[in-house]
Amino acid sequence: MSREITLEPSVMIEELMYWLHQNEMGGDFIDPDNRFFPLYLELQKLLDKVNNDRHDLYVSVKNDETK
Repeated sequence: MSREITLEPSVMIEELMYWLHQNEMGGDFIDPDNRFFPLYLELQKLLDKVNNDRHDLYVSVKNDETK
């Protein structure tokens, strides 16, 4: 069984969040008392930042604000 490896940061963060949620947090709901909750929360913040940075770059190139 082979799996494609993607080195895109947002995909890697999402995969790690999914793995944490399914394997360490029970997979049903996010429990704030779980020992991995702080890590999960920081990963969500990082994912938001990566997505916002990508959007900001797209907007600035589209509007020719790169000068």
